[in-house]
Formats: sequence, C-alpha cells, structure tokens
Amino acid sequence: MLAALPCVVTGHQPVPPGAPKDPLCGFARNGHYLEAASVTDGLAVDMVAVGPVRINEPVTLRFFVKVKPGDIAVNDLQVEHEKLMHVIGVRDDLREFFHIHPVKVAPGTWEATHVFTRGGTYKLWAEVGFLDGSYSFGQPELSVTGDLGEAATNAATNSDRPDYEQRGGYQITFKHTEPLLSGRTTSLQFLIRDAAGREIPTENFLGASMHMVIVKDNLAVCLHAHPVDVGFADPVISFSQIFAKPGNYKLFAQFRPKGCNLPPDDAILAEFRVEVMAGYSVPVDAVGK
Repeated sequence: MLAALPCVVTGHQPVPPGAPKDPLCGFARNGHYLEAASVTDGLAVDMVAVGPVRINEPVTLRFFVKVKPGDIAVNDLQVEHEKLMHVIGVRDDLREFFHIHPVKVAPGTWEATHVFTRGGTYKLWAEVGFLDGSYSFGQPELSVTGDLGEAATNAATNSDRPDYEQRGGYQITFKHTEPLLSGRTTSLQFLIRDAAGREIPTENFLGASMHMVIVKDNLAVCLHAHPVDVGFADPVISFSQIFAKPGNYKLFAQFRPKGCNLPPDDAILAEFRVEVMAGYSVPVDAVGK
C-alpha cells in the first residue's frame, strides 16, 4: 500500500463455502494502493464533496465505485473488518484524523456525512475489498474553509513523551522492540492502562483489538494495519510492521477499552510520531499486510 500497483479486474471468484468473510487480523487478500486520479483501467473509487466544505457544517462525501473504462458501477464489494468501505482522512500537518464508513445509496454510489472541526487541506483514502484484493484509493486533496485551530508547528517532530499518551481517561504506552529502520520487520506494541494504572484489555472494534493507520508526513504513505494477535484478552497489542521508506510517520491507533460506554462504532484515538532511519531496500509488496 505504498506505491501504485497494477489494478486488474478479473472474473468473479466465489468465496469457498465456510470461508471467513471478515478476517480478524489484517486484510485477507493482496493489498493494492493507487491514486484515484491516475486510474484509467480497472477498479476505481472516485470521491466528490457535495456542496461547500466548511468547518462545523455537515458535508456529504460521495464515492463512486466503478470499473474503468466505461464507468461500470460495482456493487459486490466484500466485507473487511465489518464494513464494506473504510475512509481514512488526515490533514496535511497530521494534526487531524478521522475514520468513517460510507453506506450504499445507489448502484456503485456510497455516501457519508462528515463534520470537519478544523480548516485546512485534507487527504482522504477510500478502502474497499473486491474480488482478488484489498484496495486503497488516495483521493485528490480536499480544502476545508475555516479556522485551522492551534498553530501547526513542529508537525514532523516527537513530543517530550513520544511513547506515552493520555486519552479519554486511559494511559497508552507505545514501544518498538527494535530500532526503526526501513526494510526491517519491527514489533510495534501498545499497552493500555486505566487512570489507576491497571492494565486494561480491549474489546472488539471493527473486528480487531485495535486499528492503526500509519501516515508519512508527506502523505505519500497510508497503511491501515491490524494486530498480529486476533485475541482480545492480552492488554499488550502487537503489530508486525515493515516501513519501506525512511522518514517521519504518525501512528493513529484506535481502540475500545473493555467495558467502555462508547457508542458501537466509536473508539479512543491515540497518536504517536516516529522517525524511521534508512536501513534496507524492500519491494513494495512486502509491506502491504
């Protein structure tokens, strides 16, 4: 999911009887990343914003799922992590993040209503499962009119405690077991505690114990990752990750602590910045899982 891969739509491939429709950890099929504006042949997802896009006002984001050329509507998307479409959005300074799930409103057409609370330039990725793989389509940047919020300074540096966050009454500690070098598989681990310091496991959030989105500071990389362990009892949540390119990244980790009273699709968001040093060269498809 780090560079454009060929997009080839083949004939229908039925799922074998008894095969799981929704893997608990990671995407079950091959990953493909494409910039939507560059797709001329095969599966495509294009987005338009309906009406003006201003802060604190609902805006409809409309997605067209189709096969090019011919703009043939696609209706048989496959469930991945309990949803037929995931949309990830970040502001270009990585200080704003959202994860929403459009619903089908017409053949090949999906919509979601979103309220931006901060102005600026945003990048969105639409993720779908179809036939042979999991696809992430980067959308053209979207300009949101209105107040930017706090000054966007030091956007590519770590805070004083890059390994620790407090969110929603919980303490989240982050560590990696090896130095962060491009091309090396690294274990990224998260531990969640309550306000009293007790270790807290998580409960199901969209078919996983945690969802993590990894975005490079130049918006050239967006990877939607899932833990290596499908269970929910262990308070330590681990990801096995390869960074194909060196640079500065931000990790957006979403989770639901066990026993929380959040609405069904809501989660707590913890954010961590990391710097990946130059290491080894790896093929793009080595990081797609």
